[in-house]
Amino acid sequence: TLPSCQSEVVCNVAMSSSPEPYDKDWCVGVKFLGKQLSLCMPHSDMRWTNITTPFESWDTSKLMYSKRDERFYMLAPGGKYLCSWDLNFKKDKKPKFYELVLHDDIPSKMTSSIWKDMDPLCRQDHWVESPSGECFLVKWYSEYTTEGVKLPTV
Repeated sequence: TLPSCQSEVVCNVAMSSSPEPYDKDWCVGVKFLGKQLSLCMPHSDMRWTNITTPFESWDTSKLMYSKRDERFYMLAPGGKYLCSWDLNFKKDKKPKFYELVLHDDIPSKMTSSIWKDMDPLCRQDHWVESPSGECFLVKWYSEYTTEGVKLPTV
């Protein structure tokens, strides 16, 4: 059981598909502040399965469902590791871990002045899936100012 302050703040929700009438086996996942992830399959079992995510610092990691893999995914902080659960989460609450190895050479093509400009910015990492089933790691940089959020012009 987690402290109520962690189970009352929802950070992210992901669904496997649209609910009825489209798919009777749909699943919903809720990522709470802190380490709690809760999964439920409303048409087969109304009880929630509560899972403790593996790392303490996964406070606001985003949950994503992959239609291609039929798995829920979460990025570890820093965007170097990925963790996933399949739809048989009631039988096995242990996640699978993946190390992300980036093969794109874009970072080496960026000048040191660009890296210096980006250093003070905030970064959010997102694991996303395209309609064709390709997965991408998106690193989103932004700056928080008194006027609001500004995106860098790089």
